[in-house]
This record gives sequence, structure tokens and C-alpha cells, in this order.
Amino acid sequence: METLAIINATRVNEFATMPLAGGKSALDRVVDFAREVTGGTAAGGARDARNILLLASPTVPELGLAMVRKPSWSMHDVLAELAVFAASRPEADAVVYLQADAPFVDAALTATLLELHRRYRAEYTFADGYPPGFAPELLAVKSLPNLIELASRHDAPVEREGLFAVIQKDINSYDIETHLSPVDLRSYRFSPVCDSKRNFMAAERLWNLGARSAEDTTKLLPAHPELLRTLPAFLWVQITEGCPQSCSYCPYPLMVGDPRKRSGFMSTERFNRLMLDAEALCDDLVVDVSLWGEPSAHPDFAGIVAAVLARPRFTLIVETSGVGWTPALAESLATKAGSRIQWIVSLDDADDEGYLAIRGEGKDEATAFTERLLRASPGNVHAQAVRMKENEPRLEAFYRGWKKRGDKVIVQKYDSFAGCLPDRTVAELSPLDRLPCRHLARDLAVLVDGSVPPCKHCLVKRGDGRLGYAEIHGNAFDDGLESIWNRTGAWYERHLASDYPLACGRCDEYHTFNA
Repeated sequence: METLAIINATRVNEFATMPLAGGKSALDRVVDFAREVTGGTAAGGARDARNILLLASPTVPELGLAMVRKPSWSMHDVLAELAVFAASRPEADAVVYLQADAPFVDAALTATLLELHRRYRAEYTFADGYPPGFAPELLAVKSLPNLIELASRHDAPVEREGLFAVIQKDINSYDIETHLSPVDLRSYRFSPVCDSKRNFMAAERLWNLGARSAEDTTKLLPAHPELLRTLPAFLWVQITEGCPQSCSYCPYPLMVGDPRKRSGFMSTERFNRLMLDAEALCDDLVVDVSLWGEPSAHPDFAGIVAAVLARPRFTLIVETSGVGWTPALAESLATKAGSRIQWIVSLDDADDEGYLAIRGEGKDEATAFTERLLRASPGNVHAQAVRMKENEPRLEAFYRGWKKRGDKVIVQKYDSFAGCLPDRTVAELSPLDRLPCRHLARDLAVLVDGSVPPCKHCLVKRGDGRLGYAEIHGNAFDDGLESIWNRTGAWYERHLASDYPLACGRCDEYHTFNA
């Protein structure tokens, strides 16, 4: 029995080929691992690479391996090339499927998976509970024809979970084995792989702490939550002050008065400056232009969209009431951008009276807007309801109704904004043990004037009765995002010591996670 190793380098970028922690790059480490796991030895004692296949984009350098380059790939392409390669090696029974940007792939864990895979004659074997990059996926060579046929009917993009995404389409037809981590690390959402500046930093910091294996990481990660804060992953921006609705559960009216009477906005020029600064800080980012206010009220929303999409590794989230849009503007932008813009339409209730009580006027307009967007950009539009006492009896009907129309429905937990709003919570979702705030670890929020609070949620009641932010760490246009990000780290450090600032102590958003 022989083992084949397939290295997926179809989507790698410059971080996979950069030296990691003063040593080899992630790609070089994965190639070394592949030589080891396939077990061949060539003349002179060198590792034989004949059972290794590298699937790559045109930018990946030659590495002395069998290699297939293509400018674009699908999972069907990957499986088809794998089948051709396996057919030329009839003694092979198992395929080790590796990601080229995963420097921590673990030899002992892989040996465990191979033993499990062969003992139970599995068709697909994987490990669960570890961060990405520690364990390969295993396939039986005999399962490849069926997988190729399945991918031809239900193809998937070549993403980290792409192989499992194909198998999921007919999961009951495959014999699957799973090895579970002794400590479930999934809730940390830690990703020490070399696919972005943020994750490259995480990988280096983990390596510098002494991690060399999956077992090391099960001990180190719970003991070092500071690893979870590297660079921002999510940027809230307020591009307008006004909103056509004054919702009953929104704190914004208590911050500024009636938002229907406000008309200020962030200029496109200033927003573009902000995007330039953000790109310099972190190469990939999710930008949400709906911190407060309604995006449809911006006089140059197309320019705002262009400033985000000009950065190839940025994606955009637009959260909207669905009210006030220039005819055909959103639909045109949605059609052109596809999955790079995710649209979230806040509807909250399918019942006319319920909608009116929660959001005010505009239900018919918002519903029609959502339906037009669904046609313009299928799979990228989400109907959203905030779950609270006021709409709980009708929430299932809302969910089922929009699920039939568009598949993507978000039921969001109610946020009292650190106790500043009445408790409308239906179900308590907080963990039994408090963890450091994910928003302080991953998010930045920029108000319309450039002010940056510690996070979106940390509101307090002021002496005049209005709500405002507990603290302002600086101005994005005067101080720069990197300087402010470093300052906000002080609040995260307090969380690590279980010393919570006043607003944080009353907040239950610390465990929620943005895209």
C-alpha cells in the first residue's frame, strides 16, 4: 500500500512563500512533510517525490515536484487531476490532501489518521476540534470516481473546506471516520495558516511560544488568549448620520435624537483615505458601512462601494433597512459585485402591525427591495430579524417565509448595548465561562467624523440622558488606524485579566463573532 500526497496551492498568496519565524516558508514545510508522509527514498538517501502532486496557480514557483498549473480551479478540477495522478500509481490506496499554506501540519496526527483510515477502510477521514492547518484530509483512491461525478453535479470553489463541501452533498454515501481533538479548540476561531497578514502573524506567534504540534497547541492556545488579537478583521464604518426609520430596539435615536432629521455623511474622498489606511494595516478585511445610519442615504454610495472593491482582498457588507434606495442602484451594484458584497436587509417581522411597531413605516418598500436584490444577486442577500420579545411569536413564520424566497436568513440576538436599552432577550446565549471580547480582538469601528470608540457596543448613559461611547481612542483621520488599533489593545488586555471596563461588565456581546 502506498500513500499519495496532494498539495493544494491553487489559492496561495505571498504569505505562503514568506519565511516563517526565521525559518522555511509554509509551502516549503508542507513539501517537506509530503516527502515524509509518502515515505519514499531515492538514491543517495534523498526523499523521493514521485508520489507527490502539487496543484497550483501560475504564480507558484517550481519545487521539483509533479505539478499542474491553472489560472483558475474548481473542486471538480482538483479531483480530476488527483484521479489522473492516482491512476498512474496503482499501488496507492490512500491520498493525503494538504493545504500549501499550513505550516503546522502534524506528522503524529497524520499517522493516527492514516491508521484509522486503513483500519476501518474509510473513504474519507478527517480530524475535528483542531484549528485549521494541523491535520490533512484523507481520501481512499477507490472513492475518486464517485467524488468526481458528485463534483460535476455539485461543484464547489477551491476553498479550505472545499473537499468536505463536495462530500456533504451526498454525505450518507461515504464511509467516514473522524478523529477528535482531546480539547475542542473550534470556539477560539484561531487560524495559524499563512493566507493573510493577520493569520501569518498568528502562526509566527504560536511558533514563537513553542508550538510544534497539534498536542502543543491544545495546551498553549487556552493558556494564551492574547494570540487571538493580531490585526483587525472587521471594520465598521458610519458613512451617514441619517436613517429613514427610528427603530424601537436601536440605540442610535438615544444617541443623536431623531435620525430621520439628520443628513450628515462621510465624503467619498475621506472614505477612500480610510480604505487606503486600512489596506496598509491589514491586507484583507471585511468592511461594514452600516455602523449607524442608513447606507441608502449616502449621496455617492456607488463611490463608497468602488473604494472597497478596489482592494482585491476586501469584501463589503451592507446592512440596510431597504428603504430610501435610488431605483436600480443597489441591484446594479449587487449584480456586478456578486459575492464581494453581502447584503443584509433588516426586516424583523413579517406581520404588518409587528413591523410598524418595531421599525415604523416602510414594510412594503423594504420587502420589494429585498425581493429585487434576491433576483439581482442570488446567494448574497440575507433577510434579517432581531430576536426579541416583541416578535418572538412570529419569528418562525418570518424565517420560513424568507427561507422559501432566498435561502439566506439571519436571526440575530438582541443587544441591549451594555444595559442601556431594556432587556428584550428571549433566550440567554452567553457562555458559562466568560472569554475575552471577540470584538476587541477583531473589530474596529469608525464614526462619521472619524472618531474610534473601543467597539460598537460599549455605550453608556451620559449626564444629559443621552447615550454615548464610554471612551474615544482617537480619530482615524488624524491618528491613523494602526496607532488607534494599538491603543484599543489596552481594553483587550484588561479582559485578559478579567478586569472589565464599566460598559464591558454589563455587555453580553463579547462572545458574538462578526464575519
